[in-house]
Amino acid sequence: MRLFVFFLCLSLAVTAPAVEDLAFEGAAGFGACAKGGKGGRVIEVSRLDDDLKNPAEGSFRWAVMQKGPRMVKFRVAGTIMLQDAVEIREPFITIDGGDAPGMGVCLRGGSLEFKDTHDIIVRNIRVRLGDETTKRKNRERNLKRPEHSNALDCIGLTRCRDAIIDHVSTSWSCDELFSVVHCQNVTVQWCLLAEPLSNPELHPYGDNHAFCFNSSADTLSVHHCLFARYVMRGPQFEANDMRKGDDYAVQMEAVNNVMFDYQKSGSRYTTGIEDHKNEATPKGYAFQFIGNVYLGDPKRPAIEAVMKHGVHAGVHAFVDDRKQVGLSDTKGRENLMEDALKQLQETPVFTSPAPIPKQSADEVLSRVLESAGCSHARDAADQRVIISVRERRFQPVVRSQNDVGGWPKLDE
Repeated sequence: MRLFVFFLCLSLAVTAPAVEDLAFEGAAGFGACAKGGKGGRVIEVSRLDDDLKNPAEGSFRWAVMQKGPRMVKFRVAGTIMLQDAVEIREPFITIDGGDAPGMGVCLRGGSLEFKDTHDIIVRNIRVRLGDETTKRKNRERNLKRPEHSNALDCIGLTRCRDAIIDHVSTSWSCDELFSVVHCQNVTVQWCLLAEPLSNPELHPYGDNHAFCFNSSADTLSVHHCLFARYVMRGPQFEANDMRKGDDYAVQMEAVNNVMFDYQKSGSRYTTGIEDHKNEATPKGYAFQFIGNVYLGDPKRPAIEAVMKHGVHAGVHAFVDDRKQVGLSDTKGRENLMEDALKQLQETPVFTSPAPIPKQSADEVLSRVLESAGCSHARDAADQRVIISVRERRFQPVVRSQNDVGGWPKLDE
């Protein structure tokens, strides 16, 4: 037990990696040293169509399915019409739309999923799932709503390690915009996460599932991202999904992000363990929220400490402004409220590799609005979101992408 407490509570002294070890200049946090496809061959995407069974050479699905270290680049601009999710299991991959012509590229109709793989770099693209594929599947299977949550996120990482997602725009998911589960050394930075869809027909449970970001059993940094127009989970850190064989402690941080126009709460963390308690209880869970800007209803908590699964002594959290924290699900758990508050620490609970220095609220807001998302050429959807933040336009969550204009045209 003493060893468990030591590893959980100790603020780790981590030496920042050398510049040459970084994935690219400006990479920070746990995933800063992901190798991606460095040194591998360049594979060019030259067409916008998709075929699930026989992907044509030059298509996006064909490119990411290739073996070995690879750098996926784009010779075309426009919207790539995916027929379903793209699942990537081959390691050492970089997907970078920074050199694409015109307005760049957008993945439409299918999620981007990484499973059981490592060394991933994704930069300068858009993933806008939309409701079309999910509705089509429901019709084909005569369902009123999906049977499970597979392929409903914009981007998902499951049992992966060494990954960084940078300057990516996501919107119109049927579940979370991002899901990161059971992963080690992941960074999501300078991304724009906006307008998850609220239509009950798109999700297997919950009638207002417009959620942003769910994560569990990870070492994860989320920094300089914009979360906009959602119900909750911007992001949510969970004390879940650890297994007996996992030899690391969970450490997840949200640093210098902007959370705008949330209905229930800006961010969340769980104070207790929901599933696989026998395996998960001996593990350590450290969460921290530093330098984030919350622009929402002041009656709603900026950071929600979720107590519905009880209070676990192995959870430690640091929030640089404790007034931002509100306990939820307290009815019938009044005796645990003091224990939940004791989870809050006076100082940060860990230091990530390539640490992200805290900035002032004004600097965070200015820099995130200027640069977050696929910002080398912002499309109309992202521009609309940025304007809504600048002008503080608070609106209901979105039921369908068609209610807000649908996919913008990306010029060649």
